[in-house]
Parts: sequence; C-alpha cells; structure tokens
Amino acid sequence: MQHQLNTWMVKGNSEAGETKLHDFLPDKKQPLDPDTTADEAHDQTNTGPDIWMEVRMLRDMVVEQKVELRNMEARLRETEMQADDQKLDLLLTKTSLEELKRDHTTTEERLRASQKQVEELKKVNMEQSEELSDLRARLDASDKRVEEIKKVNVELRGDLENQAAQLLSIEARVTVGDRELQLLTRRMDDLQAQNTAQEVELASVMDRMNTTESSVDSLIKENAKVAFYTALTDSGGVGPYNTPTVLKFSKVFTNVGGAYSPTTGFFTAPQKGVYYFRFTICGHTAKGLMGVQLYHNGRSIIHNLEHKDNLHFEYLSNAVTLELNVGDELHLVLPEESAIFDNANNHSTFSGFLLFKM
Repeated sequence: MQHQLNTWMVKGNSEAGETKLHDFLPDKKQPLDPDTTADEAHDQTNTGPDIWMEVRMLRDMVVEQKVELRNMEARLRETEMQADDQKLDLLLTKTSLEELKRDHTTTEERLRASQKQVEELKKVNMEQSEELSDLRARLDASDKRVEEIKKVNVELRGDLENQAAQLLSIEARVTVGDRELQLLTRRMDDLQAQNTAQEVELASVMDRMNTTESSVDSLIKENAKVAFYTALTDSGGVGPYNTPTVLKFSKVFTNVGGAYSPTTGFFTAPQKGVYYFRFTICGHTAKGLMGVQLYHNGRSIIHNLEHKDNLHFEYLSNAVTLELNVGDELHLVLPEESAIFDNANNHSTFSGFLLFKM
C-alpha cells in the first residue's frame, strides 16, 4: 500500500510541476565519472545534496515500479482469462435458456393440437348421440307399426299370410336396428374411454408445461446481474465537516441492476451472494486529514485515514469481498474534520459487482 501511495505521489508531483529527474542530472555533454565527481565534491562545501545518492534512489524506484507494472500486467491477464470464462458460462446458460424456450413452444403446440382433437371428439360424440336418438325414435316408430300390424291382423284374419310376411319383415328390421344400436353403444363407450385417456394426457402436458415455465423463471433469476461504477463530484473539494457525512457518488457511469442509489449514496443488495467492492479517495488540500469509512448495515468495517502536509495529489484505495443477504446496505462516509477532492477527471470513485449468487 505504501509503495502504491509513493507511485501516486510521483505522478501527483509530475502534475503539480515538481522537479523531474533530468533537473538533478548534470549536463549530458559532461562525463559522469563517479571518482572525478567525488573529488570535486570534496573540494566544494558540504552544503549541496548528494546527487549520486538521489540518482541511485530514483533508479531503484524506477526498477521497483517496472516490477510492479509487470505484476499488474500479469494480474490483468488473469482477470481477462476469468472474464472469458464467465462469458463462456453465460453463453452456455443462454443456450440452455433458448433450448428450454423451444421445448416450451413445442409443448404449447402439442397442447393446442390435443385441445383441437378433444373438440373434434366432442363434436363426433354429439353427432353419434344424435344418430342414437334418431335410431331410438325409429325403433319406437317400428314398435308402433308392429302394434298396428297386430291390430290389423286381428281385424283381418283373412289376410293372415300377408300380415305374417309384413310382420317377419318388420321383425327383421327391428333385429337389424338392435344390432346397429349395440354397435353404436360400443362405439360410444370406446369414444368415452379415448376421451378419458386424452384428458389424462392433457393433464400430464399441463404439468410438464408448468415445470418448464418454472425452470425458465429459475434460469432468469440465476442469471441476474449486478454491477456499478461511480465518481464523486465535479465541484472539487468536499469537506471538512464537523460530523461524519455520507458520501453520495453522483456521477453514475454503470448501474446494472439498479442496486446503487446516487440520491442516498447507498448500495442495496438485490439478492443473496458474494460481492466485490472497491473505492479510491483523492486528497488535494495543503494540510489536514483525508480519509474514508466503509459501512455495512450501519457498522464500520474499513476506516482509512492519512495526514496531508502539501498540495500534491494523494490517494487512498481499498477493496473488500463480502457475503451479503437480500436488503443488506453498504455506503462510504467522510470522517469528521477530513477533506477529499474530485473533479471532471474522476479522482474519487466507488464501484462493485456480484461475483456469484448463493
């Protein structure tokens, strides 16, 4: 952390117009012989700075910064690989979601086809019921005719043979009607059995459709995303105040999921999971305190503080990984008697995102 602050101080000193490395070096046309320089230094008074010692210190600082830059590049490559893995997981999840949607569409089409078949079977059933009623009416009519023939046979015994022939014909027709009635009854029973089986299948299809819808809803919830990135203000200095003050980062660049409120300065967890948060605070006052506190559900979990004695840009950065429940809150607070700085260059920032859901 101290080395990172030294790095920022070197950058800040460059912004404020501080003395650069080449100002300490002698003329490039003159030879940099340490022995000659040492002899000349002994001939002079001891009031001047040891320039070679400062050059070595600056060279060591440059070497350390190069090493740290290589470490940061390695971490950046590792972060990019993790991002690619997360993109691949998201693509697989989207593919599964599309397949579930296609299965849902197919199920709906089968359901509509089954409903159509049920309607057609109901129509056929009604038609056959009408035919059965017609046959019963015809049978009743045949019975009436038989009675009439019997009456005629009693009254006209002389024409017995003709009446007997007519009676045989009527009985034959009645027999045929009975057979047709039995066949229609069997067909009606078969249709009723088919109707019952289709109702059972329809209920099974409805259950599968409800299960599919639940799976789709579950996948949608599991792929919920939360991420935000904000900066404090464009107005310059903030503070000092007599009491601790909530910092409202009003410049919102990213707010996926809408979990951060620039009006209140609070982040509210929309779902249970593990979250990552990071903040950077800039100081630009001549002297005094610069600091910040991170609060989780009203309890301070980080308190960074530093004393300033110059007008250079100085920075405080920190990060935290927290397991949050739905409704948990996080916010940053400016401690009393502390001052920080931000402008259009976004020196003071606050960001976070959901690592994974639990």
